[in-house]
Amino acid sequence: MKTIPSYRAISIILVGVAFFLQGCAQQKPVSVAAPKQVKTFQPEVPVPDDYELAEAFFKKGALDKALESYATYLEKQPLGTNSGPALYRMGEIYSQRGELKEALKYYERLVAQHPDDPRLAEVRYQVVDILYGIGQYADSRDQALQWIRAYRGHTLEAKVLHILGLDNLLLGNRDQAFYWWVQAKKISGGDAHLQSELLKKLGKMIDGGDVQTLERFAVYAEQTDLAPRIYYRIASLYLSTGDLLNARKAAMALVRATPEQKWVTLGKGILDRITAELSVKKRVFGCLLPLSGPFAIYGQEVLNGIELGLGLFRKTGEEGPGIDLVIKDTQGKSEVASAQVAELAQKEHAMGIIGPLSSKASLASARKAEELGIPIITMTQKEDITREGDMVFRNFLVPCREIKTLLNVAVKQLGLKRFAILYPENPYGRFLMNRFWDGLEEAGGSITAVESYEPDQTDFADPIKKMTGLYYPRPASVVKKLREMRTPFEEETEIEPEKPEPIIDFDAVFIPDNYQKIIMIAPQLMYQDVSDVRLVGTSLWQSPKLIEMAAKYVQGAIFTSGFFGKRQDPLTREFVKGYEESFESTPGILAATGYDTIRFLKALMRRRAEIQTRKDLQRAIPEVQAFKGVTGDITFDAQGEVMKIPLALTISGRHMTVLQPMRGLE
Repeated sequence: MKTIPSYRAISIILVGVAFFLQGCAQQKPVSVAAPKQVKTFQPEVPVPDDYELAEAFFKKGALDKALESYATYLEKQPLGTNSGPALYRMGEIYSQRGELKEALKYYERLVAQHPDDPRLAEVRYQVVDILYGIGQYADSRDQALQWIRAYRGHTLEAKVLHILGLDNLLLGNRDQAFYWWVQAKKISGGDAHLQSELLKKLGKMIDGGDVQTLERFAVYAEQTDLAPRIYYRIASLYLSTGDLLNARKAAMALVRATPEQKWVTLGKGILDRITAELSVKKRVFGCLLPLSGPFAIYGQEVLNGIELGLGLFRKTGEEGPGIDLVIKDTQGKSEVASAQVAELAQKEHAMGIIGPLSSKASLASARKAEELGIPIITMTQKEDITREGDMVFRNFLVPCREIKTLLNVAVKQLGLKRFAILYPENPYGRFLMNRFWDGLEEAGGSITAVESYEPDQTDFADPIKKMTGLYYPRPASVVKKLREMRTPFEEETEIEPEKPEPIIDFDAVFIPDNYQKIIMIAPQLMYQDVSDVRLVGTSLWQSPKLIEMAAKYVQGAIFTSGFFGKRQDPLTREFVKGYEESFESTPGILAATGYDTIRFLKALMRRRAEIQTRKDLQRAIPEVQAFKGVTGDITFDAQGEVMKIPLALTISGRHMTVLQPMRGLE
């Protein structure tokens, strides 16, 4: 009998056990677990916190959601790692929206809670800016001063200084505003816009400052490019008040303050002017007149009157030292007149100037006189000549005063209401036509016809016919109406076919031209059946030749005058007699104006010993009240215009007479 190996024995045993277990399974089911499934590894995704979410919203421009998330973060972590940036973002958003008080709340919280935040300089600048923006200027100023102490040299320093200047200005401290803006300008070279803004503000303060303020400004602006501008302004102000010694000090400071040629030239110009002013010859006056050329006849007449007023031909009865006159011939040219003003001021050291006459020469002379600071009394009708400056005066009849006198007499005194205007097509004619029309409407009158003519025209039939409705064919209805208006006597006596009658729907005709034209126009008006109307004109009508050649046609005419030699007051009689004896001719308005002007200056210099400089003279001229002259009482207003009231003349027979104004119409 064979022996079974042990491993086989074990196998047999295992087989038996298996059969046993199978048998058991048939008796009771056994549950067996399903095999496990293998899972793939997925890393855990972290959920973003409120700050990161807010940043994402901010970058997308969803600012409402960003604010909400920043606020949530700060509520959970008020001192968290990102609380500083969150506060900054909230201030930034509210600031962009213009909700400055909300922005300020978060910026101030950031400053208080995070003193080491790297953005603190910018945040504190925002605080300064917002406080200024909401009108808390004192708080803004205080915060700005703290900022400057803490962050000297920071790139925002110039902007903080700019706001600090604004705060002080609005708090009423102009000196401090100027000081801080000067400091800002020194360090803002890289910011062209801020430089421009500061220069504009500083320039405005300099130009509007008085001497005392500017002298304080000069200390703040020392060794800056603002210093010469300040010294120039100081020198000019002192010069304008006649304080020549202080003006010279300021001008010298100007020259020393800069090597810039522009300012050096201006400074030396002031010094030259001061030297000339200090060396002025008190009794020397210049006289600019056209003594050659087309206006020589007028210049000579003025000079005759001046020489008579000086007492060169007869004693005037006036005591005291006289005046030395330096006479220059302008030749009627503006460039010559301007150069002669400079010569009289700088070489002759004249105290003042009389003349010129023509518009162009007077304008050029006035501008040069104002530039050099020498008083000038012009004798021109140039409109607004005295607006050229404080040194410019006018002693001559001006058109606007003539128009006022004409309207007072014609409308208010004589009751004339309807006017026609016939004027030359040149500047003088157009100007007077417009002035008369405007004044007439204000006075309650009306214009019914207006026609013009060329300055060289001699036949005036066409403009007169246009003015009276005879130039163009009349509508049948108008002709019928005129025929119906005839009287039975006119119908019975009609032999020849009737010619159209002029429509005279005006009481007077205003003609702003000279007497030579009136001599031609007046007869033609009558020839065209324009009769029973007043002719009205200006001082250019005043001439004996008007009566000599056209007296028949100008009866009752009204025109203005600045001088009437037949007045019986003693001053006028003495002047006319002296003139006729000295020059064997009758004086006119130009001679009378020259006579009055030199007498006015003689009296002023005799009575006012304190007049030592040209500025003294300029101030003294308007202070004289109602100086008696042959052209009327002389008073200059604040603009340098003489305030004389023109005379109104009329023609009766072969005589010119003064038409006395009614009381209250002068």
